[in-house]
Amino acid sequence: MPLPRWIRIAVPVGALAASGCVLSWAGAAAGVSPSVLPAPTVKIGKAETELCPTPAATKALADQGVTLEAKSPGTIIDSGGRRCVRLPISKGEFALDLSTGSVPADGGLVFRKGGRSVTFSDVAFDFGSHKANGTAATEGNKAGRARQQSVELFGFAFQADKTKVDLSKGSAQGAAALNLGAGGNNALKDGFGSSPLPAEGTVFDATAQGDVAQAAKALSRALLP
Repeated sequence: MPLPRWIRIAVPVGALAASGCVLSWAGAAAGVSPSVLPAPTVKIGKAETELCPTPAATKALADQGVTLEAKSPGTIIDSGGRRCVRLPISKGEFALDLSTGSVPADGGLVFRKGGRSVTFSDVAFDFGSHKANGTAATEGNKAGRARQQSVELFGFAFQADKTKVDLSKGSAQGAAALNLGAGGNNALKDGFGSSPLPAEGTVFDATAQGDVAQAAKALSRALLP
């Protein structure tokens, strides 16, 4: 019986981790049967993710007079000339093959136009469904009160060539393309009358980096009897 992809990749890297080898998950999230050698789980320590609107999304926001802001403890940063939102991550876990896991981010994104705003917060990235669910809150509507609902804010697809774990340093980094989810699209329409972001295609480029010091321990537990 062939070994799962993560085991075939992880065994040589695990053996060489002390010499600084980097574990690259090319082809991560390939089908692995949980009933046979499931991939070990990695717990996240301190991390952060940066969400940068694509050039097309940046133009769409500007054309409709919508400004991208951050909900604390998130912050606005400049990344290669793009106005991006950086969100801290303080917990979460995922399987080394990226097939399962949940990683929540703190803070949120705020879309503002005049006296109206739509806030995406409590964003949790679910690796199994490839959905980012969270709370969408609209303010400045005719009722004068914020309306909140838990919805699918984004869908996402990993960029495996940019996703890697360095076992010797206990660090990880990754990237994904985010498309607007049905709930996020509806919230923007509710807040502004029409969505300033396209309903299809990538709207945010997401990157993440942080501490996964438990990765080597998890790998050892999985490989040793």
